[in-house]
Amino acid sequence: MAKSLFVTYFLWLFFGLFGLHQFYLNRDIHSFLMWMTFGGYFGCGWVRDLWRIPEYVKDANNDPKYLEILAEKMRKEAKPSTGYIRASATIIIADILGYLVVSAIPIELFSEDSYWITLLTIVLAPFAVAVGVYAVGNVGRQRGSLKGPLIGAYLTAPLYLFSQNVVFWTSLSSNYFFNNYSKQWRRTPPKRRSLCRRISILIFFGLIYLSLWSSWFYFNCSVVDKNEEEIKCRDAAKNFLKSPIWKECTKVFDELKLYIQIHGWSGLWREIVSALDPQGESNALKVLNLPQTATQEEITSTYRRLSRQWHPDKHKDPNEKIRAQEMFIEIQNAYEILSKIKRQRIKSRNSFDEND
Repeated sequence: MAKSLFVTYFLWLFFGLFGLHQFYLNRDIHSFLMWMTFGGYFGCGWVRDLWRIPEYVKDANNDPKYLEILAEKMRKEAKPSTGYIRASATIIIADILGYLVVSAIPIELFSEDSYWITLLTIVLAPFAVAVGVYAVGNVGRQRGSLKGPLIGAYLTAPLYLFSQNVVFWTSLSSNYFFNNYSKQWRRTPPKRRSLCRRISILIFFGLIYLSLWSSWFYFNCSVVDKNEEEIKCRDAAKNFLKSPIWKECTKVFDELKLYIQIHGWSGLWREIVSALDPQGESNALKVLNLPQTATQEEITSTYRRLSRQWHPDKHKDPNEKIRAQEMFIEIQNAYEILSKIKRQRIKSRNSFDEND
């Protein structure tokens, strides 16, 4: 079935940060990378897709003109060139996976000087980096084997004996080997899989990715309180759920739920609009210290009284005079706002009565 440009842009607009438009175009790896980086590094890839989508749709539909241009490009270039965008994306994805794996190793399960931590880092970090390079390198009309990036990544393995903060150099080495020894044109479209299998594969790798974040959060994440004491994030989260601020939040949500049950979503919307005070009525009433039910006569009477009280000519001290000028202007603005609102409501009421 041909892919629709309109549907693609619709999915991009509302679900693009999660890569759903790429999934629709059968670009599953691209979709997964968009999801794991929340729109291609916090929305950067999502914005870029705005002008790349037409090309993606033509590719998905095997558009004859697009394929003709692509074939000419393949004849001129032995293998795909590496642009700045893809090169940057490769390093970012590889770094994310590499550092995430290093951070997810449950250090507290081993003694701090255990060689197991170093061994796991040497084995897992380069592998994660190579997977990241391989994933980005197999997006679109280029492909490559995992062998090249694996070799490049593990060549830097000895560096982890001295430091864990060398993932960036592993990414560079892995990317270099992929570009020079693995990358080639994808001359035939990838084999189409059933929708169920595609979703299952994405869920499988998504769970692996989320499990790494969960391991980091549970075992290694920590915060420092005001007393400079280190607290595990898992304990901080547990204590937060018992804190007064959380209980207050749950109370507010319960009240909000009850309000919706009684007044409906439309009533909630009216309440939100009223709280935003778009006409400035609430603030004007506060300035004049008047209730919501104040009549025009009460508004005028209060305005005159406060105007006399805060008239700048009645204040001789320079500081008091400045304060009086500010208050005098506020009082005038409040009176004008309330008077205008009253006039509009009277006019609307009269118009409604005439229609009846």
